[in-house]
Amino acid sequence: MRKTQLIYASIIALGITISGCKKDDPIATATTTPASGYTNGVFITNEGPYGSGTGTVSFYSRSTGSVSADIFNSKNGFPLGNVVQSMEIFNNKGYIIVNNGSKAEVVDATSFATAGTISNLINPRYFIGIDNTKGYLSQWGAGATGEVKIINLATNTVTGTINTGNGAEQMVKIGNYVYVACSGGYVNDSVVTVIDATTNAVVTNINVGANPASLKTDATGQLWVLCGGQWNSGYTALVKTGSLVRINPSNNTITLSLPFASTTAAPSHLIIDQNLTTLYYIYNGGVYAHAITSSVLSASAVINRGFYSLGFDPVSHSIFASDPVDYMSNGKVLRYQTSGTVVDSFAGGIIPGNFCFH
Repeated sequence: MRKTQLIYASIIALGITISGCKKDDPIATATTTPASGYTNGVFITNEGPYGSGTGTVSFYSRSTGSVSADIFNSKNGFPLGNVVQSMEIFNNKGYIIVNNGSKAEVVDATSFATAGTISNLINPRYFIGIDNTKGYLSQWGAGATGEVKIINLATNTVTGTINTGNGAEQMVKIGNYVYVACSGGYVNDSVVTVIDATTNAVVTNINVGANPASLKTDATGQLWVLCGGQWNSGYTALVKTGSLVRINPSNNTITLSLPFASTTAAPSHLIIDQNLTTLYYIYNGGVYAHAITSSVLSASAVINRGFYSLGFDPVSHSIFASDPVDYMSNGKVLRYQTSGTVVDSFAGGIIPGNFCFH
């Protein structure tokens, strides 16, 4: 069980809901397979029930507004496994990370037909393409570790390992360098590991804030890192609060660090708009915006509702937000304008967790 799962399991046990269903949410429930394949739309990775069953991938069509459920199993005749963590598209291949399944399934991004499996992973998290022959795949590894696996894209095999901070998570490539947020995994950490993608060597570890997990680059080339903070052993309070940190990649120095005030709410799921000028994140029962020119955190939410995850669609310029409902039945996905106005919503699978835009 992942550390985030332990946190949410504690929340459920306490009878606290992250977000409630509102009666005025419009629901689109049509389930179809697009005739032209899975293009011009959004893939939703649904984690699946904790510890059992299988996760799935759904597809939302921008052109029709229809939703196709469990498209991997429908196309290939076998389930993905548990837990479906994330998906990334590179060179028209989709890399679907299956956390507890210790693998990544590779598919054609248009037809979703299987194109291979990357096996023998340990708690994999995210994928990023480096060039036409090489990719990186972050994983927690076994115990208090963190790693980036080097992937041969022609053979879908692991060719090497790069040691990082604990709990390697999201990655961003800037020039020839890859920045890896290290969230702590089963323990804690506070670094962003920088890798030279040409040599696969670690250049440095940048100390940011407690347990960084998500990161984005902005229109000026600066790197923003969202740190979730450090929970106590019972996940009832933060002994180190979260923070939003800005890094100058030209010299890997921190140019801004903004601490959050709450000791009971951890910020998460940093995203950025199509202009790369406004950041959004989940915090304290809402979704907040942060202009990249601002040196203070916003005091008020853009959306006054908590969510499990966020994504930003660069085509429709809308925020995608997931509601796991009860973590046992199908969740839902809501679309919002950047002003915070709800556009529509549709059914997801069990625990919709991440978004991949195509």
